[in-house]
Amino acid sequence: MQLYIFNPEHDLALANGNPYFDVPRSAKQFSTDLAALPLWYAEPNSLIFCTKQLWQIPMLTQNKTIDIIPHNISEVIPWGWNNMICNKLSHLGMQANLLPNDILLSKIRQQSHRKLASKAAAFLQQKMPEMPNPAKVLTTLESVRKFATEHEEIVLKSPWSGSGKGLYWCRKKLTASLEGWCHRIIAKQGCVMGEVAYNKIVDFAMEFKCNKKGDICFAGYSLFHTENGIYKNNILADNTTIEDNLTHYISSETLHTIKTLLMQFFTENLSNYSGYFGVDMLIFKRIDGSFGIYPTVEINLRMTMGMVARLFYDRFVVDGTQGEMRIDHITENGNLLADDADKKIKYPLTIIENRIQKGYLSLCPITEGTHYRACVIIH
Repeated sequence: MQLYIFNPEHDLALANGNPYFDVPRSAKQFSTDLAALPLWYAEPNSLIFCTKQLWQIPMLTQNKTIDIIPHNISEVIPWGWNNMICNKLSHLGMQANLLPNDILLSKIRQQSHRKLASKAAAFLQQKMPEMPNPAKVLTTLESVRKFATEHEEIVLKSPWSGSGKGLYWCRKKLTASLEGWCHRIIAKQGCVMGEVAYNKIVDFAMEFKCNKKGDICFAGYSLFHTENGIYKNNILADNTTIEDNLTHYISSETLHTIKTLLMQFFTENLSNYSGYFGVDMLIFKRIDGSFGIYPTVEINLRMTMGMVARLFYDRFVVDGTQGEMRIDHITENGNLLADDADKKIKYPLTIIENRIQKGYLSLCPITEGTHYRACVIIH
């Protein structure tokens, strides 16, 4: 029996490194409100751990939520492994043999550093010289200043961060506040990653899966939208449709070559990791009007919203239809509950042979005190 746990604070925990790290209140709320999300991406007949909410949805999914740690668990699958979630599960009574040891946790954290994306970019560029330059590892404030003056616009990233956190855009010269941020990140995490900022046209990702033997397979495409690096929503469509959209800008041959080379790279460079992971990419427009691809914006060595969308569509949506999966945030108590009721009327759900043909569905229960929602709308 597999037990799934949604711990979206994973990226924050990796960056902090303290097993007793107290995450911000907003992150706790997000984790609590969407605790049931693994219902939709877990393998069939799995258990989902939710401490404050139990929810049995009678249609579609064969999984169920629980609020205690059972004794018949064969495997624990969190959103991502870090020492904070291990410490939490240990205190809840989880058997030690089901948790990664300190050596493995250290390896996962090391491989989650943004240096891995830079290394992957260098590997791709060796095989495909037309690919953009890898991100720079900047270990001093002076090297950050120099990098900023060499390019029209840059993006500075902290080594451990995700979901739009720890990203700052800069044009030519660092501001005083950005210099202060760089100084703190270099002192705490050893460096800042510097990248050229591109005129982005499309956000997408290639999703992969690594089994316990180290075999890598392609798990599908994710087509999504972000604002200032922060995830907003995924397009729900089949892989062929998404690739067709991408080939308006980039040839299918280029996409397939990148995919094949990345699988080779991860086979050679990932160790002791098993599960899904995603490589965020972007398509950009050059000054001359042509298009390019930056294939290693971010490597997320964990479950991703893009993979949730991929699995949800493949398992629960009628083939050939399209829609979106999105994350909403409403601060006032009761407003999300009212909006949920409105959307159920505006987009009534139609299910055919246990698949959604059209309509709205919240993927987690919504109450008076819910502030975050994951939902789908199929058109």
